[in-house]
Amino acid sequence: MLVATTTIHVWVTSIHVELNNSGKLSAWCAKSSARHLLAIALGALLTAATLALEIVLWALVYHHVGAIHGLEESLYFSGITFTTVGYGDSTLVQCWRLLSVGEAINGVLMAGWSTALLIFVVQRAMTLKFRNEEGKSTDSFPS
Repeated sequence: MLVATTTIHVWVTSIHVELNNSGKLSAWCAKSSARHLLAIALGALLTAATLALEIVLWALVYHHVGAIHGLEESLYFSGITFTTVGYGDSTLVQCWRLLSVGEAINGVLMAGWSTALLIFVVQRAMTLKFRNEEGKSTDSFPS
């Protein structure tokens, strides 16, 4: 699962980088200052969806190996483990406990990676916004 979630994050990171460094996003954002905010929001939604997908994948593993019976319970346990909340109201039998430790470590790593990715998205959107504003102000006032 560590390889699977890392692969998913590499793919999503590549999408973010490609979109944020393409001239298309810059041109699209130049049309309206509100579009920069939309670009940030879409980046956050894509990142949140990625984390949710990874939680679902871990839940499917728990369900598939029989560590937890019931898909809802697997999703709940996976969510609280991945986010390291760990309420303790749902636990695994002893032979599967180390699997949950792996998920918690994975969740911490992916959350950190996602935070760094969102910082990149926000910085890039703000850079584009300020470049567009500078371009408009220099276009309006000849030097």
